[in-house]
Amino acid sequence: MSITLMAYPMAFLVAPENVKDDGLQRASDKNSSINKASTAKNLFSIRVLTNITSDELSRIMSQIDCQQIRSCVFQLPSGLKVEWILNGKYAVAEVYGISNPEKLQSAAEEFFQKADEIAQRNVRLIESSEYFYYNYETSYTSMKDVYDNLKSNGAERIFSTSNNEVVAHVDGQDVKYYKREDEQTFILEVEQVVRILNIGMSGGYEGRNVSYGLQNLKIQTNIKPEELKQLLYEANYLYYEAGHQTPLKNSDATLNWSLKDGYYTAEFSGSNNAAITKEAEIIFRKLNRAAGRDLRYINDISTAVYTYSTNYTDKGMLLNTLVEHGAEEIAENGDEVSCKLFGMEMIYYKKDGSAGYILDITQVSDKAGCEDVINDLNEEYGLNIQEMTYNKIKERLDSENMRLESEVVMDDNSIILTIEV
Repeated sequence: MSITLMAYPMAFLVAPENVKDDGLQRASDKNSSINKASTAKNLFSIRVLTNITSDELSRIMSQIDCQQIRSCVFQLPSGLKVEWILNGKYAVAEVYGISNPEKLQSAAEEFFQKADEIAQRNVRLIESSEYFYYNYETSYTSMKDVYDNLKSNGAERIFSTSNNEVVAHVDGQDVKYYKREDEQTFILEVEQVVRILNIGMSGGYEGRNVSYGLQNLKIQTNIKPEELKQLLYEANYLYYEAGHQTPLKNSDATLNWSLKDGYYTAEFSGSNNAAITKEAEIIFRKLNRAAGRDLRYINDISTAVYTYSTNYTDKGMLLNTLVEHGAEEIAENGDEVSCKLFGMEMIYYKKDGSAGYILDITQVSDKAGCEDVINDLNEEYGLNIQEMTYNKIKERLDSENMRLESEVVMDDNSIILTIEV
């Protein structure tokens, strides 16, 4: 009897020995997606991002035992209701209709399993993650109650939007409070992201294209304390004194202002790379017009710090990758690794006991070129991890007296191993 393993370079961005501790799940595991632990009695709906396109939605739903009760709203025999929201290329599913939280999640999981089977892929996989937004009923009727509750729970980056929503970051999760039309109390929406260890998937959604995620963008400015509020006002933005925050208008990205050495630094954060950079471009274009000067220059030098989250966990492999890529002035200080590469200053470090490294890049003269460089590093690190994993598998085979029947390296650098057992 033989078994075949397929290893993709980018599937091993987390070192294999740390996979279990990092909480990764295989994309083929059918019980991985709906969080069975989220069973608070006030849960009434779950919003799920999918990779289902609007063109294939009708075909998939026509093969599922359900009744269409309204446009884009379907009801299953279990009582589960699925409402599809068409926003851009891909459809978002809102599942609700069952009052018992555990039964709601179980019925939703069963529905998505069927959709996976019809589509011949994991329909919830967005690159390397699955995204769920759990919605809970609350008793809060005023924004002050919401703010008080968030502050008492140690929330960060609290701000309100023009739609009377309150967004914050609590215990590593993004949350949002909002009101439905004609409702008096707020709804709590909690984001949960499930990262996937994706090995052996096929098709266009296998999630191998794991890339850096831009976490924060810090831009030093020449804005003095007495100027900030007036400039924001003239640019049609608000400033909240308590949190030193400015609500943004085009995305869920956040902007905090920090004062150092007499000048403000703009600190953008969020989960969407394009949203962060877009918001920064928009607001500074308006602020510069209001000020009559470029606010991003200090002593004729523009300094922005791009902060990326990475899946790098192995320091030795990171150092090897930097050396192979031609990095200069490489230095180590504990878990911190710094270097210079193509004129950019790069610092890798770990924060709050996180498994993966965080990367700060300064002196970025070409944003597109910067993205190309870190994507090249990403690919090279993946290949190095793949090689290490390959060697560990061969060592394990020898110790278990199993024989490697054949191995094939594919055009995309994936490796197929057939093992006789």
